[in-house]
Amino acid sequence: MQDREWKALANNAAKLYTGTEKDGIGKFLYKLHPEVSYAQLSSHLGAIFYQAGVWEWNKEKRGMEFLLLSENWKEKTIEYYRDSLNFGSETAFFDNFMEFKEEDKTNKRQKQQSQKGQIETFRGIDKVREIEQMKLSAFFRD
Repeated sequence: MQDREWKALANNAAKLYTGTEKDGIGKFLYKLHPEVSYAQLSSHLGAIFYQAGVWEWNKEKRGMEFLLLSENWKEKTIEYYRDSLNFGSETAFFDNFMEFKEEDKTNKRQKQQSQKGQIETFRGIDKVREIEQMKLSAFFRD
């Protein structure tokens, strides 16, 4: 993480077990302690360090990657833990979570509209094919 480059979550259980997982946080943990459940802790670390402001997250659900933002991870993590004990920060956390969910819903709506447009385009192509088929069948009638 200290090289300031994005690191993959890389904690796919099957790939870790077979040795085909790419380099990343999960694989690093697996090398330290060769148990898949241990490597799966990388997702928890990602969530904690992201919320604490230690790591940045690429906001992807598949292909998650993290980037080190702060060298003083211990202080940031302790501060995050202390702040999380306060009721006010819990409200802020849920507000941030809901904001992220709204962004996610907007992205899903845009994707669905795009897919709907593609489906209508395919329907249009099907309609053209249907007309062409009718023309050909009329041409080849006795």
